[in-house]
Amino acid sequence: MLLLVDRGETWQLGMVIPKGSWPQLRAAGLQALRDTIAELVPWLSGRVGQLADWSQVSLLSVTADRLPRWHRPGLLLLGDAAHVMPPVAGNGINYAIADAVAAANLLARPLAAGTFTERDLAAVQRRRQWPTRITQKATGVLQDRLLARALRTATGPPKPVRWLLRIPLLRDLAPRLAAFGARPEHVRPAADLGNLRP
Repeated sequence: MLLLVDRGETWQLGMVIPKGSWPQLRAAGLQALRDTIAELVPWLSGRVGQLADWSQVSLLSVTADRLPRWHRPGLLLLGDAAHVMPPVAGNGINYAIADAVAAANLLARPLAAGTFTERDLAAVQRRRQWPTRITQKATGVLQDRLLARALRTATGPPKPVRWLLRIPLLRDLAPRLAAFGARPEHVRPAADLGNLRP
């Protein structure tokens, strides 16, 4: 699987490979990597020669994890600092933003009123912890059971999964969960936060 990101004048490519297969990929050589890219994205075949050295290739290995406690007096960890999301759904940044929105909503009033305590920080973790766990579990299953199988076989995902993906509601559910999470957060209007001091 190859992911392409248009950076304007250049393209950034991300190749999803089976866990533990990096040594075999390197041993096969740079030309084999170029050939794979050209096979997956034929319109890049004239450009793969620009991949001239292994220094242009990096391995990103990510394991989903989360801290048991996201806060200490005067400190609140959000996003990847508190919980690393599996890369398969690309939702790490979305969860970091949702954490920040939840923190703003929950902390603005006590900070402005001067009543802020560590319990307020704990409230942010309580609000964001279960959606994080649900998404880590769901994307972990997707990565381990479907994506890993698709990478090991030339047939791709199992037939039942391909059939389910033809149903619009089910097909749209995964991207929706990746984009908005199990518990979407919304910025509260200032009126909902009371009379906050500037």
